[in-house]
Amino acid sequence: MRKLTGEKLLEALISVVPIAIIVVAIYSFQFTMVFPDDTVTIHNLIGFLLSLVAIILGMAFFSMGSDTAMTKVGKYIGSSITKRKSIVLIIVMSFLLGLMITIAEPDLTVMGDLLASKINPWILKAVIGASVGVFLVIGLLRIIFQKSLKIWLIFFYFIVFALAALLDDANGDPILSITFDSGGVTTGPVTVPFLLTFGAGVAAVRGGRNSSSDSFGVMGICSVGPLIFVMVFLIIMSKLGVDFSTLRNSVEASPSVLGVLGSTFFEMLLAVGPILIFFVIYELIFIKIPAKELIEILLGFLVTYFGLSVFLSGAKYGLIPVAFNLGSVISDPVYSGRYDYLLFIIAAVVGLAVVLVEPGVHVLTQQVNEVSNGAISKRKMLIALSIGVAAAVALAVFKYMYGTFPIVYLYVPLYLIALFLSFTVPDIYTAIAFDSGGVASGTMSSCFILPFIIGIAGAHEGRGTGFGVIGLISVMPIICVQFVGFAAKLKTDVTYAIAKKKVREANDCQIVHLD
Repeated sequence: MRKLTGEKLLEALISVVPIAIIVVAIYSFQFTMVFPDDTVTIHNLIGFLLSLVAIILGMAFFSMGSDTAMTKVGKYIGSSITKRKSIVLIIVMSFLLGLMITIAEPDLTVMGDLLASKINPWILKAVIGASVGVFLVIGLLRIIFQKSLKIWLIFFYFIVFALAALLDDANGDPILSITFDSGGVTTGPVTVPFLLTFGAGVAAVRGGRNSSSDSFGVMGICSVGPLIFVMVFLIIMSKLGVDFSTLRNSVEASPSVLGVLGSTFFEMLLAVGPILIFFVIYELIFIKIPAKELIEILLGFLVTYFGLSVFLSGAKYGLIPVAFNLGSVISDPVYSGRYDYLLFIIAAVVGLAVVLVEPGVHVLTQQVNEVSNGAISKRKMLIALSIGVAAAVALAVFKYMYGTFPIVYLYVPLYLIALFLSFTVPDIYTAIAFDSGGVASGTMSSCFILPFIIGIAGAHEGRGTGFGVIGLISVMPIICVQFVGFAAKLKTDVTYAIAKKKVREANDCQIVHLD
């Protein structure tokens, strides 16, 4: 246990170092070149450094708790409901689980707080939670009845963009931005380990030749649900008179430490508590795990709750205000004219660093490596995700600094490319890619990149609200991971073509060694 804790702390520390270096370097430049006597900025920097301690501790404890609780719970329940072969049980249990784990998602809490001036956070959570519940049912039924993932994705994304065509000019851009961000925040540190193992458990019990590829794709399906539900919800609110074009481009500058701790621990109790209660009741009725393992899982839940609460407290207190302050200052038209190129470099580097910090990324890359038996390494996945997120953040900076065009002009071509690539790569890469999009747009994207872009948008009025960057982060890794799959497929095809030439006659029996 002590060794495990040390390993998790070291892993968390290494992950946080890049983003800490970036922020300190930018602030050092800001002190010397822009605001050398700005005490508010110094206060934010001190808060950021203190919050890093909480983030490191929270990430380590969450990772440790996730390994012993959430992943096991997902696999147990997924395999259990599949073995009972009751469609009604699958539908009811999957919907309830999707609803509860989404409400528990800290990413959604952060986004709800940023939208509180227009939408009640708990109503937003309920809408998104219900959408994930419905689409989790669809995702599991797809696995059970062995239906094509890419066909379902094309069908649902067609609905999304058909709804987008109904948006009016005034609210169209902010509604679309919020909608695609809502799809990204559904898959964070709570849902990732649960949904990955839940889908894997169902696929393992069902079996079949596609069980490996069917282990993935559940998160990709679940990320589409909020796009449809939230867009309909926001269209209705718009018709009722809510003006999303006036959404404020700001965040709380200096939150109270005790206030953040109290509210966050309480929010996480309300969020994680129902999942624990649900599991205990389900376990007593259906699974009946050995007492020793049940105690380990319950302790894992406690560690997960503590880790999530500490992590989110640190993010709210230090990351969000600092990110907003950085975005506001370095993109201010008074100062940014000479350093615009640096802003794109900073944005790309921030995107690279955030991937390393994202808790869910490590869960996904580990499972991908295990399911593929090392064929898709963690290194390949991290490189693809890092490039995708870096490109997404740079695109968002361009949109809110220079672009007067609607954000749909970015979403449509990117999703068309992603869906087209799904027909050129093996199914397992498509499933992993669409899961990757959800994982990359996790807690760090909500707590750092989103307020960073909101700060940039606030310094350039008339360019938009700053929302939409999480939606871009969701789609870019899909493209990058599928390019990895395309390269792997091309390499395999070339290898087989070379091997085929070595066969002298059609009926000649030879042993061909493939490197």
